[in-house]
Amino acid sequence: GGGGGGGSAGGGARSLSGLMNQQAQITGGGAGVSVGGNGFREGQGDGFTWNQNDDEVELRFPVAANTKAKYVKVNFGKSTLKVTVAGQTLLNGQLGGAVEVDDSTFTIEDASSGKGKELCVTLGKKENYTWPFVVR
Repeated sequence: GGGGGGGSAGGGARSLSGLMNQQAQITGGGAGVSVGGNGFREGQGDGFTWNQNDDEVELRFPVAANTKAKYVKVNFGKSTLKVTVAGQTLLNGQLGGAVEVDDSTFTIEDASSGKGKELCVTLGKKENYTWPFVVR
């Protein structure tokens, strides 16, 4: 009879779900807490993703495939940022730190997902430290 192996497989599944529950309890309390110091390094905003290091912040906005640089208007303030594409404001907010306006640029790139384009806004930081938040 080849049916003998079933018992051990069932046991395996049970212990696996037990393991998952344990895991959930360990990580459950940590929602939003920075794990290993990376909590402020990257994340998602409203309609964009961002990452930062000590020198710069990068924000990426998904945009239509036919978006050209001339449709894009980025206002770099000393501590504010406004991003408009084809007359639509994608972001208008207060930044988490001071910006070196001369070191700030934007480019339009093929999206990493392979679909459409991505507007990549790079902000040069005035002081080298990790911002507690990127924009709000």
